[in-house]
Amino acid sequence: HLVGTGIPLPVAESFRLARKMFPGLKTVGVAWNPAESNSVGYVGQARTAAQELQIELLEAHVDNSSAVLEAASSLASRGAQALWVPGDNTVGSALNSVLSTAKKALIPVFTILPGDPMRGTILDLGANFHEVGKLTGKLAVNIIRGSDPAQIPVRDFSPRRLVVNKLALNGLKDPWRIPDDMAASADILVNEAGVRVKAAPRQAADNSQGPLAKKWKVRIIEYNNIQDVEETEEGVRAGLRESGLKEGRDYIVDVRNAQGDMATVNSLVDAAITEGADLLITLSTPTLQAALKRAAGKPIVFTYLANAVAAAAGRSDEDHLPNVVGVYNTAAYAEILELIRQVRPDARVLGTLFVPAEVNMVYHREQLNEAARKLNFKVVALAANTSADVADAALALTSQRIDVICQIPGNLTAAAFPSIAAAANKAKLPIFAFQTTQARHGAAVVLARDYGDAGREAGMLAARVMRGENPAKIPFIPFSKTKLVVNTKAARHIGLTIPPAVVKKAEEVISQ
Repeated sequence: HLVGTGIPLPVAESFRLARKMFPGLKTVGVAWNPAESNSVGYVGQARTAAQELQIELLEAHVDNSSAVLEAASSLASRGAQALWVPGDNTVGSALNSVLSTAKKALIPVFTILPGDPMRGTILDLGANFHEVGKLTGKLAVNIIRGSDPAQIPVRDFSPRRLVVNKLALNGLKDPWRIPDDMAASADILVNEAGVRVKAAPRQAADNSQGPLAKKWKVRIIEYNNIQDVEETEEGVRAGLRESGLKEGRDYIVDVRNAQGDMATVNSLVDAAITEGADLLITLSTPTLQAALKRAAGKPIVFTYLANAVAAAAGRSDEDHLPNVVGVYNTAAYAEILELIRQVRPDARVLGTLFVPAEVNMVYHREQLNEAARKLNFKVVALAANTSADVADAALALTSQRIDVICQIPGNLTAAAFPSIAAAANKAKLPIFAFQTTQARHGAAVVLARDYGDAGREAGMLAARVMRGENPAKIPFIPFSKTKLVVNTKAARHIGLTIPPAVVKKAEEVISQ
């Protein structure tokens, strides 16, 4: 009654590639859970591979995800020149802890679990699980059609998937490099600009294809007007240009902004359809939701949102509505919690506001809770339903015996952020946030996604659709490049000193 597919992962080859990237590699650390039978097998293979390459394999056992950070730190302190992540569910669920530890130690992380290409690992060599899933679906279809499972052999199937990240080379203490032949053979390469590119020729080569068959009417629909949205819009325009399209010749673009009013969002979508728009580019969850409801069948490219699935655009990155594609970027929770520990080592209780009606904020609240639980923080989250509620909710939040405010991203809270900053200043509480504009309005530390680059990626997706590619065949793209901004002036105002090491890492410092 049982049939399926085994997925052997290329443990030995991952070690050989790591040695190729750094011939001086002598010690590799691995944290793993001995209670997971798959990990026992993978680590056994790693011991053999390491022995053959004369690499010392340092091991640390964990029994839950909360122990991963300490285990990774111990491996780094024991002299590991790199950290390797096997197919271990416990460690995989806390990968951000491994990455943040490695970043502090100036060493890379490599895995046999390809995931988000921009999460920070230098090398991911594993299986293409999408293809594995397709094969499993075919097996299920055969059984539904009457095949006897006992007559179907169980076989191994592991289509290779290689992801390399040149950005992860930055700041390493040892001379790691990505050889040209490895970059050329990669399924996905992250280049120095942080852009995910297929190693094989990709659509950007369209620069030489000449004008489109028709001039597209493109409508960019925005929910509010803040710096992050402006950066995203500029990125979208850059992505269209860099794909070889020319404004005026291939498309005309019109930008509409609802100024934070949901009823206006609906009107903007309706107007775009009435005016004959060929393509909608939405910037935010509310604008995407409105487009999905009011522009059925019209090509839609989204960006500047955290979770397109929660917005009802599909069931997964690959299984989504046939007319919709885009780029999403979740907040860097594990990373900002590490920053909170560096800036306020005594902090244990985090406060945040959320808007129950914004599905993206509900999602962000859940993500913050999960990350905080792993690192032994407590989160106090209070609701605000309208912009008028934010000031009172912020004052209530500061009375909850919290140590810092860690404000999750949201449209309403972004528009009303000065009220949050005023309450925090009165209570002498620092704000850690995820939207660039909030650093200019009182947040001491902001770890924002690079909205400009995410917009550029969305613009390139739009160009692919305009050139005739089917959106249904393009997976949603996760984007995780970050930008650190610190506001030392805001910190001084509440008597907080941001450590020099944090200030040094910042891409932007606001001091006046």
